[in-house]
Amino acid sequence: MDIVGGQNLRQMWDDLAEVYGHKTALICESCEGDVQQFSYASLNEEINRTANLFLTLGIQKGDKVALHLDNCPEFFFCWFGLAKIGAIMVPINARLLREESAWILQNSQAQLLVTSVGFYPMYRQIQQEDDTLLNHICLIGDRLPAGDGVSHFSRLKDQQPAILRDAPLLSTDDTAEILFTSGTTSRPKGVVITHYNLRFAGYYSSWQCALREEDIYLTVMPAFHIDCQCTAAMAAFSVGATFVLIEKYSARAFWQQVRKYRATVTECIPMMIRTLMVQPATPEDRQHRLREVMFYLNLSVAEKDAFIERFGVRLLTSYGMTETIVGIIGDRPGDKRRWPSIGRPGFCYEAEIRDEQNRALPAGEIGEICVKGIPGKTIFKEYYTRPDATAQALEPNGWLHTGDSGYCDEDGFFYFVDRRCNMIKRGGENVSCVELENILSAHPKIQDIVIIGIKDAIRDEAIKAFIVLNEGETLSEEEFFQFCEQNMAKFKVPSFMEIRTDLPRNCSGKIIKKNLK
Repeated sequence: MDIVGGQNLRQMWDDLAEVYGHKTALICESCEGDVQQFSYASLNEEINRTANLFLTLGIQKGDKVALHLDNCPEFFFCWFGLAKIGAIMVPINARLLREESAWILQNSQAQLLVTSVGFYPMYRQIQQEDDTLLNHICLIGDRLPAGDGVSHFSRLKDQQPAILRDAPLLSTDDTAEILFTSGTTSRPKGVVITHYNLRFAGYYSSWQCALREEDIYLTVMPAFHIDCQCTAAMAAFSVGATFVLIEKYSARAFWQQVRKYRATVTECIPMMIRTLMVQPATPEDRQHRLREVMFYLNLSVAEKDAFIERFGVRLLTSYGMTETIVGIIGDRPGDKRRWPSIGRPGFCYEAEIRDEQNRALPAGEIGEICVKGIPGKTIFKEYYTRPDATAQALEPNGWLHTGDSGYCDEDGFFYFVDRRCNMIKRGGENVSCVELENILSAHPKIQDIVIIGIKDAIRDEAIKAFIVLNEGETLSEEEFFQFCEQNMAKFKVPSFMEIRTDLPRNCSGKIIKKNLK
């Protein structure tokens, strides 16, 4: 089923501006509380001006431009402005430091960077000391430094006409962006995403949460992440809804923002749910217009029930990864939901559980979650310059090996068990890190928990727990291990525990386990 046809992103925005005109498309709120608002027509004009800016700087179809930005309107100007001229966006995680950022520049072959003043010193150093193709930096902000190879983004953009100066021939098969994976366990890989991928993502994700043009979709997820782009922004824009982007998440401010903007759809990762639950309860907790809260793994049953009871919301579960573009398995609109199932495959997709010999497993047996789509259309096209990695993950017939363990029940509902790399082999027994984390998160003194496997000469691997306590709490080793022994099988009890003030996380809230090993 082809629901995109030949419509590329340039045509999409021209059509949206014509159909929705002065209707509000985008609202951005900064950390300081400053709010910027754009209609569909005015946002399309800003996109055109930004496309003309890139043309002025010599960017042509197929060229790569890196963005290192926190959530801001300029991210959207650049994302779609580059797409309009057939150039390729390379978003960089705004939390990355010098070495990681330089690595992405090197591996993406980006020639131009758009970033804010705060990140400029790092990139100036990269320009001087690292081997990259980066030859120009376009800066956003006030008090901009002077120098060769540096431009003022807003000043240059505002000089451009609101009508696109050049419109090269585009195909839906053209690459729109290269999005590097989070790299929680290894070096990031560049996921190649086409115009078709993004257009399809908008249609699919808006179907998944039954989005309508009167909806207001609010998110705090970072714009450089696949979730913000394909589950939220593309979904909202595709139906003419209003998209509200908050610069950074604040547990104290988030629920007020949900009410302030009268959001009907939002999304919460487990870290957000846990930090919201430790905020003082107020009578306004249930005074909102939320119809759906998009949710992503993992949360214990007790945490889920407490959150739903306090805030009066319902969770729409969705499972996906950068390579699947969208929540390829999830709850369906108007269909029953079965916690803790991650749902069932959406339209245009297939899914099954396979063993280590790549054979389909019957219901109830744990194996690898494999999903099927069309490369470059409903799933990613390939890994950039990594045919070896592409061949390892993606079969020629469109079956993608996710690297996640799970099972399926008799009714076709899928269940996530753990990342295969998070399964600990302890004395011949497989132990799921997620299972232990869910058990330990129920301890009243524990705010956050992560389990990892460490090398053990006798039992293959030993289990270690890293713990963040609630403010003002103390927890002895004796108390911790006693709780473990009372709530899990003996072979699952950790051998070691370490209390920390925080845990290393990436932009989507996932803990970076390689930094703990």
